Amino acid sequence: MKVKPMKKEKPAAKGLGVLKKSKTDIQKAKKVKSAGPVKESAAKVAAAAKLLEKKKEVKLVKASKTKADKKDAEQENEPPQKLVQTNGESPVKQEKGSKSMKETANEEKMPPLNGKGPKPAKQVTDEEDPSKTRNESKAARRERELKLKALKKKQLKAGGKVVSKVSEETLALVPEQLVTEASFRKLYEVVHNKFNEKGNKLFGDDLKYALQAVAVKVPRCPLRICRVALPHTLMRKEDEMCLIVKDNARGRDVDYLPTLHHWEDKLKELSVGYNVQVIPFQQLKRDYSSFEMKRKLVHRFERFVVDARVSGHVFSFLGTQFARRGKNPIAVKLDSDAKIKESIEQAALVQTFRQTYSGPVTEIKFAAHWMPVEQAVANGMALLEQLKTVYPGGWLNVQAINLKTVCEKSYSLPIYVSTIDPNLVPVPIITGPRQVFVQKQQKLFSKQTGGKYEVTKDGVVRRVKKPSADGENNEPDSDVEMTLEDFQPDDDDNWVPYDDEPPARPRTGGRPRQRGPKMRIK
Repeated sequence: MKVKPMKKEKPAAKGLGVLKKSKTDIQKAKKVKSAGPVKESAAKVAAAAKLLEKKKEVKLVKASKTKADKKDAEQENEPPQKLVQTNGESPVKQEKGSKSMKETANEEKMPPLNGKGPKPAKQVTDEEDPSKTRNESKAARRERELKLKALKKKQLKAGGKVVSKVSEETLALVPEQLVTEASFRKLYEVVHNKFNEKGNKLFGDDLKYALQAVAVKVPRCPLRICRVALPHTLMRKEDEMCLIVKDNARGRDVDYLPTLHHWEDKLKELSVGYNVQVIPFQQLKRDYSSFEMKRKLVHRFERFVVDARVSGHVFSFLGTQFARRGKNPIAVKLDSDAKIKESIEQAALVQTFRQTYSGPVTEIKFAAHWMPVEQAVANGMALLEQLKTVYPGGWLNVQAINLKTVCEKSYSLPIYVSTIDPNLVPVPIITGPRQVFVQKQQKLFSKQTGGKYEVTKDGVVRRVKKPSADGENNEPDSDVEMTLEDFQPDDDDNWVPYDDEPPARPRTGGRPRQRGPKMRIK
């Protein structure tokens, strides 16, 4: 017998064993011998027979369709022949809407499939037509719009024309005094006593009262914060006031502690009655630069006062968190030491409110719950008197005044309602300080350019449009830079064009500048 040589096994890697294959490892699946054909049930046999019958019927229908189509095609290709009836009479003309012979023949040839014949085509009526319904809906909308416009015109004619200026007759209808002091005192005591009860002592002495003025016509005015000076302050001696002052030394990395100690010592010498905390502007920029810290700063102090020399920088730095809550710092002159105490005490008397153009309601705080009734009444009467000048449109534009509590559980009481016809009151138009500044700059720029260029509200310089013969400006808007040829300066004018800017001074002293990136050597 010949002996077969052993197969060479490949060497395994370190730490791994060699797997040997054997006949016992791999086993083939054995075929299961069938015991014989399985007898099917009678129900399955019947179902199979029905399926075969249906298939035969479908084949017959298809064959009949193909034969009918072939005949139709042959008849179409043949020339038309005159049809003659068996009696010899001429055939009757086919009426419109009646079925043709081909259609009737096809219907006769088509046998019903399982009792379901071919569905007849639906005839679309005028009522079910979607295009007609859409047109009708559009027409109905147009009719409604025209009717609404006609009603508005009638209402305007009945109401009269919109008044642009106030007449002397309408001014004579305004009362000399909106509310008497005695009636105001009684109304205030009613609201004050209501919140002195046991169940309404949730806010305590921090509860504040305001006058809510409702306008007859919404004014056209810029969105800004206005201030009103009252005879008695709403701040207590324990309330904290923040004073933002200018730094004594200029620079970015300058220490603010000397400035802080200087102003703290000065306020102690002057003996200001309020609890004033000083924050230098450098400290404000370092510690309260984030959004979260500004929000905490708003709720920390009752009143904010700022040195007038840095008021513009402070307003832009604090942002919307202060403007939204009406806590923008009040500018105060701190140049002379003799007027520091007086100016801080006057700032404590000032009360702020927001002047808007989006709604007719304006709220102005005038008293706190801890104040005696006499001081609260004095503040309320002074505020009513100042509404003549502060409120847009004056007393003529005041529809109603309500005495209201400034808290979540609000309670209002009407103290005045106007009886003047609203059609006699014009819409008050107020030009803010920014708009006045823009108008001044526009006049100055048009004078310098000879009326060829103008400045928009957004600060864009563009060429003035020349109206056509029809009186319309057909020229497109063009934001073109001004050329020096178009500019003719006056003799006494010191205005310098942007092309003739003075040259920058050469750099002198200091270390020499390093050009290029700095290399780090380890």
